[in-house]
Amino acid sequence: MTSLGLSLAIRTLTRFPVPGRGEEAPEKSLFWFPFVGALLGLCSYGVASLPLAGTVRAALVLALTAYLTRAFHLDGLADFADGLGGGWTRERALEIMRDSHSGAFAVVTLIVVLLVQYSCLTIIVDALAPALILAPAIGRLMQVIAASFLPYARSGEGTASQLVRRATRRHSLLPLVQVLGTCLVLYLFFDEELALKALTALGCALLMSLVVMQVAKRRLGGVTGDVLGAIEVLGESAALLGFLLPLA
Repeated sequence: MTSLGLSLAIRTLTRFPVPGRGEEAPEKSLFWFPFVGALLGLCSYGVASLPLAGTVRAALVLALTAYLTRAFHLDGLADFADGLGGGWTRERALEIMRDSHSGAFAVVTLIVVLLVQYSCLTIIVDALAPALILAPAIGRLMQVIAASFLPYARSGEGTASQLVRRATRRHSLLPLVQVLGTCLVLYLFFDEELALKALTALGCALLMSLVVMQVAKRRLGGVTGDVLGAIEVLGESAALLGFLLPLA
């Protein structure tokens, strides 16, 4: 079942052609979300090693991440922004989020968030490349926390309905231990400064995610697949900013 959870996590979060099953117990994939984030980060780390200008490498990291994830989370952020911006009631917001068209709120939100990420990456690709691996892992951890602590917002089925409905708070424990354990190993055996920056990034991501979770609970009654996508993008963006705070 462990291998099934890993394959499902990879197939859910990336476009990597990994065979397998596991849909009958989707909550087991939550354990692997930070690992898959780190796997995507390794790909970004490889791009950041290319002999190109830092601004070009930052843009390529964004492009590669969007491609490898099928822009899945960015699409969720766009839908979430449209739903909150255009829906004055819970029902209307959820209806807008199902619409495949993108409105002004979606476009503006994506532009602002991608500009923030790009600005951070232009510095990180040169000054703090390991953050390229850690930030995506932290972002996926935020998804696990949201899925484990909030109910599913819709009454019917949706992209993440079974995942959220089957998840319990204990499903967030081991993924959190993974990230905290990584920070501890970095601190004890490798780079104390990087470990402290990673903890700062984790704190920033957690703060951002808690705010988004509270908004989702108040406006929608819980989370959907779009909300989980938005939490990943905003959590990862906050983590990137957190890595840079000690450098300011």
